[in-house]
Amino acid sequence: MYGDLKLTFTQNCLNEYMQRVADAMRMQANRLKVGVTDEGINSIAWQVIQSGGGTFGNLKFKEYLRFVDMGVGRGHPLGGLTSMKITLQSASKNGMAQVKDKTRKAKKIYSPVVYGGLNHLIGKLSYGFTEETIALLKQNMQDGNTIA
Repeated sequence: MYGDLKLTFTQNCLNEYMQRVADAMRMQANRLKVGVTDEGINSIAWQVIQSGGGTFGNLKFKEYLRFVDMGVGRGHPLGGLTSMKITLQSASKNGMAQVKDKTRKAKKIYSPVVYGGLNHLIGKLSYGFTEETIALLKQNMQDGNTIA
């Protein structure tokens, strides 16, 4: 019944979400002082694609930004712990201990931004297609405008 209107509504919701995510990632990266050359921040791009009867969003950026988000790299394991042998003074024995040493700190520029906004998008897609929205979309389609 509302096939084209639903598709238009879904595309508009995804466009808003992807734009919000890209802007928030750039703002978070600048706030956390990620990158020296800004090549990674400038690589953040998105697109909404219609495929068959549905739409999907595609967020692209340089791969190393995910590693910055997780706090790994430069030979450190995921937890950032290095193993080192120490002498246990109390028992005069040798043993292994996990010591945080020169670890890279996670700079959360991706995970909280992208996954934090998903509930809002899901709610909007689930409950946002109301009679008022349908009337607004019909009016915009008749006028030849699109909602950005």
